[in-house]
Amino acid sequence: MRKLLVVLLSVFVNTYLISQDIDRSKAPKPGLAPEINIGSPAKFVLENGLKVFVVENHKLPTVSFQLTVDMDPVLEKGHVGLSSMMGDMLSAGTTTKTKSEIDQEIDFIGASFSTFSNGFYASSLTKHIDKVMSVASDVILNPAFPEEELEKKKKRALSGLKSVKTNADAISSRVGSALKFGKDHPYGEVQMKEDVENISIDLCKEYYKTYFRPNISYLVIVGDISLDKAKELSEKYFGSWEKADVPSHQYDFPIHEKGIRVAFVNKPGAVQSVISVFYPIKYKVGAPDQFEVSVMSNIFGGAFSSYLNANLREDKGYTYGARGYVSSDKLVGQFRAGASVRNEVTDSAVAEFLYEMNRIKNELVSDEDLNRIKNNMNGDFALSLERSQTIARFALNIERYDLPEDYYQNYLSNLQKVDKEAVQRAAEKYIDPDNCVILVVGNEELAETLTKFDADGEIEFFDINGDPRIKKEKKPLPEGLTAEQVINDYLMAITGKNNLKDVAKVYKKIKSESILYTSTMEQQGQSFTMEMSFKTKAPNSFKAEVKAMGMVFQKTVFNGVSGGEMNMQTGKKDFTQEEIEEQKAENHIDQELKLKELGFALKLLSIEEHNGSDAYKIELTSPTGEVFYELYDVNSKLKVQEMKYEDGPDGNKVLTFQNFSDYKKVKNLMYPHTVLNNFGSMEFEMKIKSIEINSKFDSDEFDW
Repeated sequence: MRKLLVVLLSVFVNTYLISQDIDRSKAPKPGLAPEINIGSPAKFVLENGLKVFVVENHKLPTVSFQLTVDMDPVLEKGHVGLSSMMGDMLSAGTTTKTKSEIDQEIDFIGASFSTFSNGFYASSLTKHIDKVMSVASDVILNPAFPEEELEKKKKRALSGLKSVKTNADAISSRVGSALKFGKDHPYGEVQMKEDVENISIDLCKEYYKTYFRPNISYLVIVGDISLDKAKELSEKYFGSWEKADVPSHQYDFPIHEKGIRVAFVNKPGAVQSVISVFYPIKYKVGAPDQFEVSVMSNIFGGAFSSYLNANLREDKGYTYGARGYVSSDKLVGQFRAGASVRNEVTDSAVAEFLYEMNRIKNELVSDEDLNRIKNNMNGDFALSLERSQTIARFALNIERYDLPEDYYQNYLSNLQKVDKEAVQRAAEKYIDPDNCVILVVGNEELAETLTKFDADGEIEFFDINGDPRIKKEKKPLPEGLTAEQVINDYLMAITGKNNLKDVAKVYKKIKSESILYTSTMEQQGQSFTMEMSFKTKAPNSFKAEVKAMGMVFQKTVFNGVSGGEMNMQTGKKDFTQEEIEEQKAENHIDQELKLKELGFALKLLSIEEHNGSDAYKIELTSPTGEVFYELYDVNSKLKVQEMKYEDGPDGNKVLTFQNFSDYKKVKNLMYPHTVLNNFGSMEFEMKIKSIEINSKFDSDEFDW
């Protein structure tokens, strides 16, 4: 087993809690709601119907502009993702400028500009507002939708779709939306490969022409600008935007389940289950009971100190975090709750979700919980008022959702009126533990433990696209087959030999390897090439480097005795004694030939499906206790995948894997010439550029 290293650069965010010398054993009682004075933005309407809101703030010499096109959600059958693609394409070029020219103009003045499916956002220094508005106007009024840019974006979208199957959270969101709203609803559509391929320039142009109209749009201007200047710029750059009738759309309300429905998506090898509990509700923005619902939602699962998090994280230790919300929407509101938990506590965690749903519904909350959450919400609201964008957002919400003019003016006083009885009334109306969908994405072996929750005792199985599937019976392993034999078959397959004695002779002739991979990646619309080199020298010296743009981003070196890692983000670090022992076992060219000798424990687990073919799954445990999994194709005998679970930035386990394909012979050994790497939702493909056997290395090549 010559284990190729995947070097992935990750940014970890550290959160610091600042303690204060106060008594935290009791939540402070909420005082009287303070009087607040929310300034009203100036607003005017252009002749074409564009509504403009202006919030003056002259503290800093900056201005931001946000355009919102307020169309109804659109069903995109056959080309799901069209609206998002069209929005991205708006800034891909106009009838007068290329994408590169647009980017250069924005970068030159240090501004920011981005487009979306429903408008744009831009910001700049006050002195550059004419230039920014000129670019924004050109993009919105004269988009060219260049074919070559669409092909680039479609390629990125297809790459993103490929990574979905390895990301349990993405699968849960995708399937959850389909089950919650139905695939015939705009919120429940699932994007497929064919949808992306079907998106065309003509469809983008038609969508833009139909929906991007000023008479259903809002322009919000915030910052160091006068009302007169805002009027001048709005008229100058958007006054010629032609208005037109825009179609409206209505959809049937999604079905609210009767009874508990348990749905399961298999993710082979998963060590965690992603649990989601959900259903649609009739709850619109600005509903009469919005304040009591917001308080109830935060007590139940929205806050860090909520029922759910205190139970599943603090008390049970099942997860790093559990959350639950009741959310409003102008079309369909929803209840949703979820967490990622360890395999062995999946059914117990589901039981706790239902317990907390029943608890908030059937029991009065305590004074302490009520006061703490109301104080938190008071503080969050007060802090939000420090931002000028908040005032603009309030005005926009009042206009879009037909809220009372004093809705936000009375926010705190209305919040203070919420009592325990009001919280329970909200829970009785919107929390429904007896009629919901419980979706679990995880190892299918756990599915049967969830039968007890399902109303009819029958769990439904779905694929990653939300389509029903029949649970496949696991194929039995051939009698007498061992993990050692699977690996021996692999060694004979890559050497072309019929016995291990001849395999050993092949490896004996290999004293060193030098393998260079290249990978083309994209970041912020720019593509660049990474080079990954792997050098190994018998018995176990090793060096790996990742280079891009002429710089070494990461390096790992081991000379058989000592070594370490260098990372541009974290600096230089020597290996610990445990890491030295790992390197000693990992870096042998003929590692698979002497796994037992090196102290590895092997276990043949099952037959799994991999890219449409059967593969033997083996669990390997290193001498230091590191566990990883490998798949070997039943027919070709070749290794097709290697998997491992790493600690992710949020503390949860993240699946990392490599898919090996395109095996070709180099000298007397078969090497995979394509390696697809995945770290959570990040995916990139490596192609072999060169392989050298028995290369000559400098004497200091493996010095640290």
